[in-house]
Amino acid sequence: MSGGAGESLGMARYVELLAQRRPHVVRLAECLSLAAGVERAMLRRARLLFLPRSTAGVEAELWFSPLVEAAGDHTLLFAPEAAELLRGRLAGHPRHHREEVRKFTVTAHRDARPVTRWFEDMLWADLVPSAAAERHVRSELDRVLRALAAGGEAADDLGRWILHYLPRLPAGVLQYDDAWRIQVASSERLGLEPPDDPLLRPPSVITEARALVQRELFVGVAAHSDGVEFSSPPTDGSRLIVAPGLRKIRLDVVSMLASEPAPVRVQLGEDQSVRLPMTVVQFLDADGATTMSAAHAGAASDVAVARSADSAGASCAVLLADGRITLYGRGGSVTGRLSAASGERRRRSLAMSPDGRTLAWIEEGATILHDLRTGAERLVSNPSEPGELVRVLFTGDAEEPARVYAGEDRVSLVGRRGANVATHGVNVGDFLWSSDDVSCVVGIGRTGSLWVQDAYGHDGESLAEGVTAVSGAPDGGLLVWATGDGTLWYRRGMGRVGTGVLGTAPWQVTGLAAAHDGSMVAAVGGDSRLLVWELQGTPSSARSVGLHFCADRVHSLSDGGWAVSGNGGPVEVRTEDGRRYHVTPDTQDPVSGEDVPAWARGCVLAEVREPSGSGFPELADRMGDIGAQGVDCLLIRRGAESAGVEDAPTPGGVRIDGDLRAVLLAAQRHGVRVVVEVEVGAELQNIVVHTYSGGLLEDVRELLDQDIDGVCLGYEGDLGHGVLNDVRHLLDGYGDRLLVRMRTTVGWTDAELDFGGPRAGDVGCHVVVAGSGEPLVRAVRAGDLGAVRWGSDRSYAADLTSVFGLPLSAGPGAQWGQAVPEHLTATQQTFAASVLLGLPGCPVLPLSLFRRTALTTLTRLRRDHLALSRGTCEVVDLGLPEVLAVLRRHGDETVLCLANSGTREERPRVPLARLGADESVLLLDLLDGTAVPCSRTSPAVLVIESHGVRWWRFMPAAHTSTPGE
Repeated sequence: MSGGAGESLGMARYVELLAQRRPHVVRLAECLSLAAGVERAMLRRARLLFLPRSTAGVEAELWFSPLVEAAGDHTLLFAPEAAELLRGRLAGHPRHHREEVRKFTVTAHRDARPVTRWFEDMLWADLVPSAAAERHVRSELDRVLRALAAGGEAADDLGRWILHYLPRLPAGVLQYDDAWRIQVASSERLGLEPPDDPLLRPPSVITEARALVQRELFVGVAAHSDGVEFSSPPTDGSRLIVAPGLRKIRLDVVSMLASEPAPVRVQLGEDQSVRLPMTVVQFLDADGATTMSAAHAGAASDVAVARSADSAGASCAVLLADGRITLYGRGGSVTGRLSAASGERRRRSLAMSPDGRTLAWIEEGATILHDLRTGAERLVSNPSEPGELVRVLFTGDAEEPARVYAGEDRVSLVGRRGANVATHGVNVGDFLWSSDDVSCVVGIGRTGSLWVQDAYGHDGESLAEGVTAVSGAPDGGLLVWATGDGTLWYRRGMGRVGTGVLGTAPWQVTGLAAAHDGSMVAAVGGDSRLLVWELQGTPSSARSVGLHFCADRVHSLSDGGWAVSGNGGPVEVRTEDGRRYHVTPDTQDPVSGEDVPAWARGCVLAEVREPSGSGFPELADRMGDIGAQGVDCLLIRRGAESAGVEDAPTPGGVRIDGDLRAVLLAAQRHGVRVVVEVEVGAELQNIVVHTYSGGLLEDVRELLDQDIDGVCLGYEGDLGHGVLNDVRHLLDGYGDRLLVRMRTTVGWTDAELDFGGPRAGDVGCHVVVAGSGEPLVRAVRAGDLGAVRWGSDRSYAADLTSVFGLPLSAGPGAQWGQAVPEHLTATQQTFAASVLLGLPGCPVLPLSLFRRTALTTLTRLRRDHLALSRGTCEVVDLGLPEVLAVLRRHGDETVLCLANSGTREERPRVPLARLGADESVLLLDLLDGTAVPCSRTSPAVLVIESHGVRWWRFMPAAHTSTPGE
């Protein structure tokens, strides 16, 4: 395009003067102005045709004139503003002359690229505007758009030339929206951003143009403790969303914890991952209810809070890693932003006055004060104290912050009471705390020792070692600190007399705060909980306040509430075509003593039986392939791998011999967990209650010392509370180990002895494997998967429904393990295993089945989608007796699982209401990637092959925004 208006006026004046002084040069240029580029031969022919009496010097004058933007060895290119002026002069000539120039241009470039001839055609159509010319221009622009949308290398090549030629078209052509769409679509094909639009068209025009060349792509989304990560192509274990794109995918991300959501644009290229941290600040009242919530894209290096409940200025400020500062009001709205410092200067140690009117931070070794009312900044002079300025903090109602200086062997705190100096080697870091009157100064030494200096001469008194966080009441009457093992300590008054243990946190404490009146202490440790202890009288147990993000800092407020800051939290992801996805981190509380270990919830157990007398000569060598087949955990049991194939099972448990050690080492290398069956001695069988199980415990302990991941009790009879309690408590002592029970059982009431008895404190197994499998046997064996009904009112779906009914009865603290029944054909076993993979619980599948590609695919999908391993389960009645349909839901993820036990293909129609969805959705086939729409007016028609299992994940359908939305 042309330069500024001044440049255009300058070129117009130059052309006018040149036409007066060297008319032959301008006349020749006019005759060439319909060409995309002018070759030397074309220049010579044009002079001889249109200016036969001129000399060759005219060619040279034009070649080196300011009318030319670029001239190479063989071709010249007119400057865009000059070319437009020359075409304007040509338009004023008689029609026959214009047509001669056009004919000459067409003949000269009859062998040029199609896009070159198209460009010159557009120049000609714009020369003398008319209704016919307008129709022609619109038609040609549409033709190029369709060619770009066709895809392939030809479209990419066309896009490159379009971006070269199109900006040089005259303004009369560029005013068409399709001309702008062509530039946008060409840029999209090449992974570029479009040029600036001089006509400032609405964003919807850009979105529509990109949509012409985009296709639906899968994007991986993984919610982490600090934010969200996007990957293209999706990485293993990430959630799948569908977004339009080509070489670049654009997503808008909004924190669902922000009071005033501000979308952040994320651009994802091919073979690229982008991680977007999210900083969250929430104010909570004394009861834990949220009173203010703010969220900001980016990682925060510091967060400052105004302690006063009626702060006149900002409520909090977030210092981002790049030096920018964002201010938030009490309602969570953004009240101001400070740009990053210029040059290489860096900001750190952000502090805010109690009334929220003044900010302070360290910049280039100096203290900067910023008045939020006036925007004025001033530098606070440094004292003569030696050392480096390491922190600023506001104490009490002081208008200026106290400053902390650290030297080689001492720390100085300069505040309104002057300097307080501790004279032994300390490293203040981020943990220094001071009372409001600066009479008590606390820090953490280089080795983690807690030192205290107070106004009573306790210079550098050491109170504890291995301290991770420290805080106190503003008046200095209460001091609290946490050690590396999560223990919280407190001290009232001075000295050691009032020191005691407040409680123990389940994690290493990263942030502590004491209430202004000293009645409560709050702690956070990087997970989604705020723990609050009351200090009225005897210390009590902590009250847990659930959060939706991972908190690492906490501040006390003057009204008795808390300000908590951290990272992560749920976000909404919006695509260019209007789809919206809610991405919620899996913030389940850590598994308690009565829960299944986190790694084993919904885990698939691959069962392998020890061949009689031969151990495992090949299992260790195959472990790499086993891990690649999607196996997360091996269940090693006694006896032959499959009845009728290997020798019969022999008495005795699995030995800790060289073969098993090799298996364990190989499994650890390839990330496969191992659970081993142990023998239950005859003295423990058929006894309801036991008080001693020494022999069994010794066997279990021997296995656990080999670093296995769990044990399996293979005896199907009653063992009683005592045995299970002893074994379970032994496993709990090793941490994160699994207890599996093989047992023939039919319901929850028969499983009390397995999952924990009725007495207080009883514990039981994590997983109980229902051994009979009779409903599943009926569902897959009758008629060789051919019959459709059992009598007049029984169907495969009814049998399969009873199969998944058992796992749902296990309750929240344990899970059923569903095993593939024995004595089935290979086809029946594969179908049975595929059904179990879509149901809740812990499927137990023969290791040999994992050699089947289809089953391996389902296993990997189950591992990658939490809805399939941890989600709720609901039966959907589709009116087909051969088809079992269940909905699995977890967070924002929903998967529809269909199993067809019939001998013919089924095409169930699935109304939107049956899916429990309020808005139209796309059903994405997780096996082949196809998508089927489902709306209120158009039910989804799904195809499920005979003896097949299919899983469809819900995806938001394309959403068209309406005015005001």
